[in-house]
Amino acid sequence: MTDTNYKKALVTGATSGIGLETAIRLAESGIHVTAAGRRKEKLIELQNKISCDIIEIDVREQEKIYSEFGELEVDILINNAGVGKGFSPIFLAEPDDINTTTETNVTSFLHLLRAVVPGMVNRKKGHIINIGSIAGLYPVSSSVYGGSKGAVHMINQNLRVELSGTGVRATEICPGRVNTEFFDVAFSDNPDKRKQMTSGLKLLEQEDVADAIMFAINAPWRMNVSMIELTPTEQVPGGSIIKEAK
Repeated sequence: MTDTNYKKALVTGATSGIGLETAIRLAESGIHVTAAGRRKEKLIELQNKISCDIIEIDVREQEKIYSEFGELEVDILINNAGVGKGFSPIFLAEPDDINTTTETNVTSFLHLLRAVVPGMVNRKKGHIINIGSIAGLYPVSSSVYGGSKGAVHMINQNLRVELSGTGVRATEICPGRVNTEFFDVAFSDNPDKRKQMTSGLKLLEQEDVADAIMFAINAPWRMNVSMIELTPTEQVPGGSIIKEAK
């Protein structure tokens, strides 16, 4: 590690994909990890791979966010828990998908910050990694999901201002399409759409996103990496699919 001297991290959504890979990377770098997620069996699997504490939680449980995380002293927060429901146009969106997406990607996201950040500010040390998406930066024909990630983008921008002078850094990671369980959940009722979203180009791997996260964390304290946008080489902003280069 660098002169930041971080020792403890909380990773939400740690049972798969970006969260899982990041938890492993942090542990391998000597950081003590608290891994949080909904699937207890996956958390136990992770605990068998790395030395970590585990917390079974659905981040929509607001009271549990504060009871589990409010007194947790961590130097790094990987604010990763999120869902991909709500990809339909707003005039076709299911009300339950709207609620699930906004409650998980926005409301719980904010409550997690409220629970953890005060301790960082009091200790004058910390780094918040907010997992956004290029869907929050460019139109993707998804008012619900894109809007929720647009909120994450503006939260991070405002957080940077709020944290000025506190010694706490904030970084937003904005990936394009990544080869994780995301598309299985997002298009569980539409396999043709899932195939369309994952075909025709080489997707990012979760390791690529973890690389970006570790780069931001390992930057010297004098430097805050405000945002990293990373996409498959053959994905253009806005989410268009083009044929894979030969």
